[in-house]
Amino acid sequence: MSVWLLTRDRTGSEAIFEVECTSCLAGSGPADDDDGPAVWALRHARQTHHTGYRRIVTDFQRELAAD
Repeated sequence: MSVWLLTRDRTGSEAIFEVECTSCLAGSGPADDDDGPAVWALRHARQTHHTGYRRIVTDFQRELAAD
């Protein structure tokens, strides 16, 4: 039986950040850092008075055989 290791995949992009409004499902779109989605959420809240948001952070992993 093989032994496998789960590791963070550092060969591709870094984490991708996005925010989605839980009231109307509008979203910030993906970004390389959390700043853009955070600003989008504040602007959206100010314009719509929607207060619930889902933060979506996508990162990547790689499975490697240890033996």
